[in-house]
Amino acid sequence: MNYFWIIELDSFCTLILGILIYNFFKNYDRQAKQHFYVMALIAGTISCLCDVNWGLIEGGFIPEPRAANFLTNAIYEISSTMMGYYWLCYVEMSLDSKFIKTKYLKHIAKLPVIVIIAGVIVSVYTGALFYIDSDNIYHRGEYVMIHVAMSYLYLIITSAHAFIKSLICKNYLKAKEYRILSMFLIFLLILGIIQLIFPSVPSVGVGVTLAFLFVYIDLQNLLITVDALTGLNNKKQLMRFLSSKIKADSDNGNLYAFMLNVNRFKKINISYGHVEGDMALIRCANALKVANSNTSNFVGRYGSDKFIIIAELDDEDDPLRICENVRQALIKECEKDGILYDLSFSFGFVQYKKEMKDIQAFIAAADEKLKEGKIERE
Repeated sequence: MNYFWIIELDSFCTLILGILIYNFFKNYDRQAKQHFYVMALIAGTISCLCDVNWGLIEGGFIPEPRAANFLTNAIYEISSTMMGYYWLCYVEMSLDSKFIKTKYLKHIAKLPVIVIIAGVIVSVYTGALFYIDSDNIYHRGEYVMIHVAMSYLYLIITSAHAFIKSLICKNYLKAKEYRILSMFLIFLLILGIIQLIFPSVPSVGVGVTLAFLFVYIDLQNLLITVDALTGLNNKKQLMRFLSSKIKADSDNGNLYAFMLNVNRFKKINISYGHVEGDMALIRCANALKVANSNTSNFVGRYGSDKFIIIAELDDEDDPLRICENVRQALIKECEKDGILYDLSFSFGFVQYKKEMKDIQAFIAAADEKLKEGKIERE
């Protein structure tokens, strides 16, 4: 077996994962779910490092004893299983799952890790999961598939959950995030099968690296389409969403654009300062989220103090009901915070027509309706 290229490949994977860890800590904002993400990333990095050390030992590059080889493989088996556990915790928190918030169930989720730790201890005496022969060479044990099953159990469960949630979630942005999370398993499954069939090919480390890299890049791209202040979709995501909607349906007679403007926003900024102005926009965004939480409506910040809703309405649906729902949600948001000034929206909405040449014409028509019905704004 050529150990040199195994060491080289796993070292490269370790370097990539190390860069991801570094970038993560640069932007770490101490959210609970991010803690689980970085722990999964660290566990994956440790498993790659173990592969590097294994290659150095069995390739004869460093004179480590059998005990060191056993310890290296033991750490690999435990860390790879723990990576699955931490990834499950991260995804379940991202899905806002009640499962991970229940202490009893959270302890049950640790059972696969406990099984592998127990299996490693037993392997010292029986070689159940793996053993190191007198020539200091690693061999799979009779029950090695237990390790494989425990590691992938986490990933299969959480990927299936994320994918199902992506199908039923009505929030466009959240559904896309859930689909990204569900893809984590694909790389590890394909490359894990390759290593299972060809033990000399260290493809699992590559799978771990590609999985984290794919999710990291796609989630970062998703953040680019989110307004930093309000957490709503931004204008770039609006264009992408409308483009897909209009192309998917040649009729689009039930597609509506609602343009919303904060009344007297300049006065709020002048009287109460820009910090409070930002808080006013956040309250408006929160009201929009609440009012549209049980719908498939697209909600975004169009710019400055303007917001936009894209909704597909049935014939019996009243567009004015959407405006009223938002208005009531904003009243409740203001009452909750006890603000001393009037915070309200002006609305303008328009139905999509075939004669509208492009997306900009559709949005401009809604903006024109907003101007027509505008009230007391300075």
